[in-house]
Amino acid sequence: MARMIRNFQDQVDELRDRVMGRIRKEMPESGDFADILELFDNLDEPTQCYVGKYGMRVYKMPRYADADPRKRYVEIAAYVPSGEYKADKIVASGTRDEILLKLCDAEFIDQICSQYGKLLDMIRWM
Repeated sequence: MARMIRNFQDQVDELRDRVMGRIRKEMPESGDFADILELFDNLDEPTQCYVGKYGMRVYKMPRYADADPRKRYVEIAAYVPSGEYKADKIVASGTRDEILLKLCDAEFIDQICSQYGKLLDMIRWM
C-alpha cells in the first residue's frame, strides 16, 4: 500500500526509499551499471512555474573521468516544467555500501531537502 504524501520531506523520503531499493537490486559492487534515476512531481503550486520535477540519479563516471570501478556518484536535480533544463548537484560519492549508508542518514536527507531549495533558487533567478 502506497504511503500518503503530506509534505516535501515525505516526497524526499519516498524518493530515497525507491533509489535505495533500486541500488540493492540493480547496482553491482564494482563495474558499470545503468544509471538509476527516480523523480517526483513538485506539489508546491507557487513554485511549479519554476520546477516541475525533482530527481535523484546514481551513476558511475566514465572510465576516463574516474578509473575506480567501485566508485559511484549521487546527483540531485530540479527540472524546469518542460524538462529541457535542470539545475543539479553531486551530493555524495563512494562505494555501493557507502552510498546506501549515506542515504540512511537522516541528517544527510535533511541536507538534500535544503539543497533542493537551493536548486529551485538557481532556476528561479536564472
